[in-house]
Amino acid sequence: MFTVRVSVRVRPGDRQQFVTQLKKEAQEVPARFAGCERFALYADPSDADNLLLYEEWASREAASAYLSSDYFKAGEEILYPLMDGSPDSAYYESVRVGP
Repeated sequence: MFTVRVSVRVRPGDRQQFVTQLKKEAQEVPARFAGCERFALYADPSDADNLLLYEEWASREAASAYLSSDYFKAGEEILYPLMDGSPDSAYYESVRVGP
């Protein structure tokens, strides 16, 4: 399994557009890209402009296919201008130990 974690701060006033785009992607990515097992967005309850994207993939190769796709690049063009600074991303080879 391969896990992707992206923490991002959204520009004030741009949160709704950012969340709307990622909700769309949360529906489309698992349907379009083999190996996507989880694609979820979370908000910090004390700071709504601080968001966390969490993805689980069957393999590094499956995640790489998504990250190098035209679909991902199109999403970046929408999302990056809405961010307040650079995202903090981390990638992990992982093993699920719970439900």
